[in-house]
Amino acid sequence: MTNDRDADAMPVGGGSVSRPDGATIAYHRLEGKNPAVVFLHGYHSDMTGTKALALEALCREQGRAFLRFDYFGHGQSSGDVLFGTVGRWAEDARAVIEQLTQGPVVLVGSSLGGWIALLTALELRDRVVGLVGVAAAPDFTEDLMWADFSFEQRRQLLETGEVSLPNCYEPENPWRVHRSLIEDGRNHLLLRDTINIACPVRLIHGQQDADVPWRTALAISDCLASEDVEVVLVKDGDHRLSRDQDIARLCRVVDSLLSTIR
Repeated sequence: MTNDRDADAMPVGGGSVSRPDGATIAYHRLEGKNPAVVFLHGYHSDMTGTKALALEALCREQGRAFLRFDYFGHGQSSGDVLFGTVGRWAEDARAVIEQLTQGPVVLVGSSLGGWIALLTALELRDRVVGLVGVAAAPDFTEDLMWADFSFEQRRQLLETGEVSLPNCYEPENPWRVHRSLIEDGRNHLLLRDTINIACPVRLIHGQQDADVPWRTALAISDCLASEDVEVVLVKDGDHRLSRDQDIARLCRVVDSLLSTIR
């Protein structure tokens, strides 16, 4: 299952992958042994967060291949996040992984990244040998956005094409949500049926998460076809799970999962 290409990981630096419509997806990677670890960040986040950098440091220590990148409209990638969709981000993730990695990969997805990781694993079943979700948020456009919209917000979204939502992290910069995000999300819902992923899966979720209910982790576990699923609930953990102890836990979970893959 593993394919050791180099004895020691070496930084290859950053770059960008061009997409058919002219968009560019920014990335940073390390070369090294497989399975490679691929980090998928959250909505309105980017590849420079503490979780991504901690996992990169872990992979560098192990001489392991690692990849992180920014979705369309995020971070250093081109585009406007307003016009991004789950389907678009999943297609870009698959393209980046196919172009920049070889052999088996372990996907680590945070929040939206957990949804993208699950969709990617379904498309690349022969290559994804493990998956870790951190406050994974599949179906959030339907279950956590549309379901919570008021009548007025739904009317505004349908009539004008977008609606603004409060941003608890940056109150001065409300999130603009486009109608296409909601409508496209309905084409990628996962928690209504079996998720046909057979690889080992680890799900970490804070029970003080104010954005994605911790029971979402249990719902994902119930839907997964895999029999090798573990859920870690952090009683005092929030949505970001970015405290020192949270980062250390994430690294332990990923390292432990990697140790089981041969």
